[in-house]
Amino acid sequence: MITLFRARRASGATDLSGVVATITVEGRATPTDDIPLNFERMFHAVLGTTMKTSTSALTALLLTSSAAFAQEAGIFTLDEIIFSAGLAEIEEDRTGVSVETITEDELEDTSVVQLTDALESLPGVNITQNGPLGTNAALRIRGLNGNYIPVLINGIDVTDTSSTQTSFNFGPLSTMGLGRVEVLYGSQSAIYGSEAIAGVISISTLAAPEENGTEFRYALEAGSYDTQRGMIGVATRFDRGELSFNLNRVTTDGFSAADENAGNSEADGFDSTAFNFAGAYDLTDTVRVGGSLIWQDSYVNYDNGFPISDSLTNFTTTDLRGARIFAQIDGANIDHEVSAQYSETLRRFPNSARNVFQGTRTGFAYLGQTDLGATQALSFGAEHVSETYFSSTATTPLNADYWIGSVFAEYTNSLTSDLDLSLSARFDEHSQFGGNTTGRAALAWRAGPDTLVRASVATGFRAPSLNEMFGPFGANANLQPEQSRSLELGVEHDFGRVQLGGAVFLTEIDDLISYVGAGYTQIAGTTTTEGFEVTGEVALTDALSFFGNYSYTDARNQTNARLSRVPRHDATLGLNGTWQNGWSGQITLNHVSDIFDGTVEMPTYTVTGLSVAREVNDAAELYLRVDNVFDEEYQTTRGYGASDRALYFGIRGSF
Repeated sequence: MITLFRARRASGATDLSGVVATITVEGRATPTDDIPLNFERMFHAVLGTTMKTSTSALTALLLTSSAAFAQEAGIFTLDEIIFSAGLAEIEEDRTGVSVETITEDELEDTSVVQLTDALESLPGVNITQNGPLGTNAALRIRGLNGNYIPVLINGIDVTDTSSTQTSFNFGPLSTMGLGRVEVLYGSQSAIYGSEAIAGVISISTLAAPEENGTEFRYALEAGSYDTQRGMIGVATRFDRGELSFNLNRVTTDGFSAADENAGNSEADGFDSTAFNFAGAYDLTDTVRVGGSLIWQDSYVNYDNGFPISDSLTNFTTTDLRGARIFAQIDGANIDHEVSAQYSETLRRFPNSARNVFQGTRTGFAYLGQTDLGATQALSFGAEHVSETYFSSTATTPLNADYWIGSVFAEYTNSLTSDLDLSLSARFDEHSQFGGNTTGRAALAWRAGPDTLVRASVATGFRAPSLNEMFGPFGANANLQPEQSRSLELGVEHDFGRVQLGGAVFLTEIDDLISYVGAGYTQIAGTTTTEGFEVTGEVALTDALSFFGNYSYTDARNQTNARLSRVPRHDATLGLNGTWQNGWSGQITLNHVSDIFDGTVEMPTYTVTGLSVAREVNDAAELYLRVDNVFDEEYQTTRGYGASDRALYFGIRGSF
């Protein structure tokens, strides 16, 4: 009998290449001396984990095979590894919290321009946007807004500290240059601190190849609304490290942000240039250093007012900058990581009275990790984060800042071969509000060879943003942090050609902060979002599969009124196929109903997307994408328009 008790990334590697395993053969622990393990390809950039993820062990991986197979340096297959669910990486079926992933291959299958278009196909996720590509796009998880969702790109927190409520605008974010996306559900403040009440979005840019060598990647696309976009990238892996970078650009004339069906005709254009870099190098066999950069400049026209109407002059520019450096040290008993990160968002509104908004975040962190035996592990650490806010008119600048110091720990234990427990706790000391403690407990139970049960309970908090306390629009310095509780129970079962899953969830938030009348105020009482999700996939043939999900969300404030822009019913259905001669295709249908914008009920809508691709050779693939195939007239935000039927053609590949 052979059982793999422990696997860890050799020399602090940040993907699954070079994994070193310890195998017990007939009761004797034997190092495999770099047995080559053939893992499923996973697109994970060198810093795609959160800054709290280190070189620690992938604890308690349970794999089986035969003794002869191992003696011949055989090949093992691991389940998908999740990087954002805790302080350490973990196999997908060993975490008790819900995580949805989108790989680079899946992004290519859909061929969508905006990342939000791919995210909206996930259960419990809905998007509202104020017009065409580039305009403000808000993401919600299980009915809760973006101010409850930290967003990380290559481990860098890119939420904007100068926005009205600290959040990330997904509008300018293209899929080009992105590799893997993980969506973590539920209150996660015990891992990520303030704001992580609804969940966390963790995004990785394109990664280095799995094997030593250099890979060039490219993509070009043109289509409706005079849209063009392109990407070039280079990634290389060598004996002691890896490097990857990509440059991408998007430009479009767009359509009217104010709905054209209301008589608006002026097109609102957008252009963006973005650059991403990530790299790491093994200084020694036990020390790895690395870093990453993100850089994006964008310009977009927008419409506003009430009712929403055309504007010939409104535009904004946004500069996003981010950087992170780290050092990882494999110790005899404890693995260590120290890291530093910085992000800045600068928004300019030349035609507005208050025309500059700038937010920065600076963070320093330490993470340690150690095994407490064959089946137990402990992760622990500390961090310090400073946030600043600046806004101004021609004569009136406004500055504000605060800091948060944190200590945290996570204990994991494989209670049995089929039951995994994780316990997480965090204490945050806020310069404005003092101390706050959050926790999370999660269980993953493999109830049978094809059945997985997940259960989690967690607490969270959100500190008021700098704008809510000190900004120019209705600020209230007396605000206190919101507090949350979340519960989730989920079941997944594999029937062979059919996979089904379901989850029920509940999140409660006390003392919600809301803009009422002329300013921000704390509303006594409890805001609740609750509901359930169902997911499934059916292999109709070896070449064709049917997939879908349905989410029911009932989101209400303390007066029992429905929360704005949260659909009660949200369903996605699709077919995905791969055929001979290099053909592939996907068709998706998204149906949204029973949604209010404020107190106004919005019309139900159903939108269909289609993509078809043809592999020309090993280095090139042609594709066609059709958005809104049946030319549905709909709105996701009251008064703002959405795309008519639109066609896009492109070519992509690598060599």
